[in-house]
Amino acid sequence: MSVISSKDVNEIIRKTLGIINNKIMNHGEITGYILYKMMEYENTYTEQHYTEQELVDYTMLGILHDIGLYKEDNVKNVSDFETKNLWPHSIYGFLFLKYLSPVGDRAEVVLYHHLDYNRHNLIQSRYLHIIEMLSLADKMDTFLHLKDERLEPEYFAKYRDIKFSGAALDLFHKAEERYGITENLVNGKYREELDVLLAKRAFSEQYKRGFLEMLVYTIDFRSEHTVIHTLATVHFAEQLGRLARLSGKDLRDLHYGALLHDLGKIAIPLNILESTGRLNDEEMKIMKAHVRITEMILEGVVDDAVLQIAVRHHEKLDGTGYHKGLKAEDLTLAQQIIAVADILSALYGKRSYKDAFSKEKILEIMNGDADRGKINRNVVTSLERNYDKIIGEFEKEKENTIGLYLKIKEQYAIISERFKMFD
Repeated sequence: MSVISSKDVNEIIRKTLGIINNKIMNHGEITGYILYKMMEYENTYTEQHYTEQELVDYTMLGILHDIGLYKEDNVKNVSDFETKNLWPHSIYGFLFLKYLSPVGDRAEVVLYHHLDYNRHNLIQSRYLHIIEMLSLADKMDTFLHLKDERLEPEYFAKYRDIKFSGAALDLFHKAEERYGITENLVNGKYREELDVLLAKRAFSEQYKRGFLEMLVYTIDFRSEHTVIHTLATVHFAEQLGRLARLSGKDLRDLHYGALLHDLGKIAIPLNILESTGRLNDEEMKIMKAHVRITEMILEGVVDDAVLQIAVRHHEKLDGTGYHKGLKAEDLTLAQQIIAVADILSALYGKRSYKDAFSKEKILEIMNGDADRGKINRNVVTSLERNYDKIIGEFEKEKENTIGLYLKIKEQYAIISERFKMFD
C-alpha cells in the first residue's frame, strides 16, 4: 500500500501551506487551474500537445508559483507582491522548487512569470510558451479574484503584447468559453477538477516523496533549525529501525512518519519556535500543539501507520508524554523508536536556545530516561553501542543539506543582481 495517494498530494500541500497563508494558497490554486484549462484546450483543439506528466507538472508549478511568498513576513495582500516588489519571491521560489521539489527541471517557469512579455526577447528559455500562459493566468486571478484596484478596467486591452502575451489572452478566452473557467472558480468546482487531474496520474513513489520532502523544507521559511532537526530525526530513526530489525514496511512507515512528524510546527509562532530561553507554561502549551496540528494535516491524507508514528513521537512509555498520554502497551516498536530518535536529534543539534551536547551528555540523558521507564531501553542500548557510526553517517548527510542551502543563497544573490536589468 502507498503512503499517500496521487490525489492526496495536492490536498496535503493545500492543508500545510494554507496554514501559513491561505490567501497565497488560494491564489496559487486558482492560477494553477487557469493554466491547466488553457493547456487542456490546447491539447484538444490545437496542434500543441502535452503529456499527462507535463500537464501535472505545469499545473503543480502553477499552484506553487508564488511559493517564495511564504518566506515573506505578514503577507496580508497577495496583490501587493503581484504588482510590485516582484523579483525576490520569484527568484527564491524558482530556486526552492529547482532544488527542493520533484518538478525542479521545469522550475524556470516560475522564475520569469512576472517578466513583461515585451522583454521576453532578453531571455532564453525552452519554456517561454508556458511562461506566457502562467503569466496571463497569474494576472487574470489578480484582476478577477484579488480585485486589485491598481489594475485598470481596460488593463488587458491597453497592455496586450506589452505586459502579457496577446496570444495567451486569446487562448484564455477560448478556454473560458469552452470550459466556463470563471464559473467554476465561483462555485468551487475548480478544486474538484484539480483533484481529478492529479488522481488520474499515478505518481511514482519518488515523485510523491519529493513533494512530502518539499513540505518539510517549507518550514525552513521560518526555522532552518527545525528542518535540520527533522532530517536528523529521519536519519536516526532509520538507523535505529534497522538495528531493531524492523520489517521493510515498518522501516518505510518509520521514514515517512519521521519526515512528517514536525509538520505542525509550520503553525507555531516564530518567537516560540526560535525562542532563545526556556518557554513559560503558556508558550509550552502552544509549542505542544504542533502535534495536534500535524495530526490535523495528515489525518485522512497519509497511511494511518505513518500518521500514528508521526503524532506519537512525544509519547512516553510511562504515560507522561503528549498529546494523548499513551503507555508502552499502546505504542508499537516503530513509534517507540521515533521517540528516541526525536530526543537524540534535539540533544545533538545546535538550536536557537542551546549548543550541541557532547556524546557523554547525550547518552547520560537518554540512559536516564530509559532507566526511568520513559523511553525504550533496548533502543537506547543499541544507540549507545552504535553511536559513533550513526552520528558519523548523519554528519555526512548534513553536509549535503547545508551545501544545498548555501547554493540557494549564492545563486539567489547572482540572479538578483542579473534581474536588476528588468527594474
